[in-house]
Amino acid sequence: MDQFKYEMASELGINPEYKSGYWGNISSRECGAVGGHMVRRMIAEAEQSLMKQEGGFK
Repeated sequence: MDQFKYEMASELGINPEYKSGYWGNISSRECGAVGGHMVRRMIAEAEQSLMKQEGGFK
């Protein structure tokens, strides 16, 4: 999950200190944006998975 978090931060142009895992220099707004982006991506992937399981019918 941490790797996923860093990937989302990178996509948003947010660069926390990767090696230490320290996010103290990142604003609450930016951290929230990372979390929101993660949730949107996970929902999209779950929906795609369900569509594949159902044969493309909703």
